[in-house]
Amino acid sequence: MNTLLQGSTRMPYHTDLRLVFEALGGRQREFNWLITDLELNYYPPRLRNTSREQATWMEGAELSEIVNANDIQFIWGVLSGFRSEITIDISALNPRPFADDNRRLWSPEVAIQHPLAEVEIVCWDSGATLFLTHDDDLSRRFREFFPEAVDLNDYNRRLALKP
Repeated sequence: MNTLLQGSTRMPYHTDLRLVFEALGGRQREFNWLITDLELNYYPPRLRNTSREQATWMEGAELSEIVNANDIQFIWGVLSGFRSEITIDISALNPRPFADDNRRLWSPEVAIQHPLAEVEIVCWDSGATLFLTHDDDLSRRFREFFPEAVDLNDYNRRLALKP
């Protein structure tokens, strides 16, 4: 299920991954993460080589430690979560998930950008967090933690109907 979070009183800025990970109840540790199209307010050492042009691959435990140890605002970015048995070659990344200027994220039937990913967190210009997943439990957890979140596909269908 695909979810959109914006205007949340619980999340003082988008995207605070500490809160997203809290919503997931630690399940982000189950995945390896591909991080692409990244713009942050602060780059901790492990993420300094990650940018709009460079991708990073890391285990969920490491990403959780970085997020919990630093006050980071994820302004733009896509975090694609893969089951631990899946590995990909980031030097030959195809497709390369992206957020900025990605109109497909606002189409009525949004899909996770990388076909092997199980979950995708999109940090949208400091104004929204998109949460896409094939895992119903992750979606349920996110929506229970953020009750103001809405179904992204429904939101996009309503947008498409506006003149």
